[in-house]
Amino acid sequence: MPSLRSFLLASFAIAGALSAECEGDVSIESDGDVSKLDNCNSWKGDVIVGEGVGILSIPTLQTIEGALSIAGATGLTSISAPMLRSISGTWTMQELTILSSVSCASLTSVGNINWVTLPALKALDFTSGVTKCDEVLITDTILTSLEGINLQTATNFNINNNKYLKEVNVALGNVSNAVNIEFNSKGVNVAFPDLVWAKNITIRDAGSVSFPKLESVNGTIAFINNTFSDASFPELTEVGGSFAFNSNSQLSNCSAPNLETIGGTFQLANNTKLTNIDGFAALTTVDGSVDFSGSFTNATLPALDDVRGGMNIQTTEEFDCTEFDNYKSDGVVKGSGYTCEGKLDEAKSSSGGSSTSGSGNSSDETNSAARAGVSIVALFAACAAMLVL
Repeated sequence: MPSLRSFLLASFAIAGALSAECEGDVSIESDGDVSKLDNCNSWKGDVIVGEGVGILSIPTLQTIEGALSIAGATGLTSISAPMLRSISGTWTMQELTILSSVSCASLTSVGNINWVTLPALKALDFTSGVTKCDEVLITDTILTSLEGINLQTATNFNINNNKYLKEVNVALGNVSNAVNIEFNSKGVNVAFPDLVWAKNITIRDAGSVSFPKLESVNGTIAFINNTFSDASFPELTEVGGSFAFNSNSQLSNCSAPNLETIGGTFQLANNTKLTNIDGFAALTTVDGSVDFSGSFTNATLPALDDVRGGMNIQTTEEFDCTEFDNYKSDGVVKGSGYTCEGKLDEAKSSSGGSSTSGSGNSSDETNSAARAGVSIVALFAACAAMLVL
């Protein structure tokens, strides 16, 4: 009869053998190769799935302490890993042209998600919900929602070119670098109900947006080519970079009543249904320029005290420039560039050049002088170059 000592030694040897069999980088080149992961609760290393796999079924594995990489497997139709709870590295899926479903009912944590060119992917089964992931890139799928991706924090959250995506509703609290929602389904509904802080935010082609708790953006926040009618930021107090709304065709109401400072340009450009700009009553400081162009009949920034750049106010409608003329004459506007014009045939943002037609205008004469100075400098430079030749 074996002694207790010999029994324990044998047990440790078996455990060691099993541990050795469940670590290191492993390649899955065919459906049969998945058996390499059998009898392993945890795999310590990268799992690399090759082109020959048609169905990836991992029934027992609970953790991958490494990356899960699946690229170029053009015959892969589905992924099922019902017990998988976490992937510590990057989960890469690239150019999987007929992959239609991914089922990981227990998954809650992924290092990074990098999903690119999955044109048949229409369903995610993340029943438990992925709450931890640092970087998310999902592009070129036919997903209609991101249900099951319920992150609390992230460094980057980039969702683009998913033409059937109807909703992005994610409970992120903060994003340390960037949120990008762009070129998805026209009119996608975008909601970040718990987002308090982000470094940069860019939203394009959205039908609705909701940021009820957003307090601070360290960098730039931009809304481009959207179709929502209302954009309100009730808790926003500061934007470190530019705050821009460009070419939002249905935008009729835009407000951030508690916004006090903008570190870059404050731009409202070509939002054709935005006739009244009066939702920024607390704004005192703009470190860049104020640039409003469009079809508005009224614009007011009643608390404005310091604009360190220029000011460009252009509208196709009749407009009273008195408030903004006073900001220039009283020294609120520190930059040399100043334009305020109404009844224009075409209103242009400062980045698109100045418009010279229209009535009821007030323009800073230093603009033309500065342009003339630049022209003279350019002429002398050209002459000097010819003499050298």
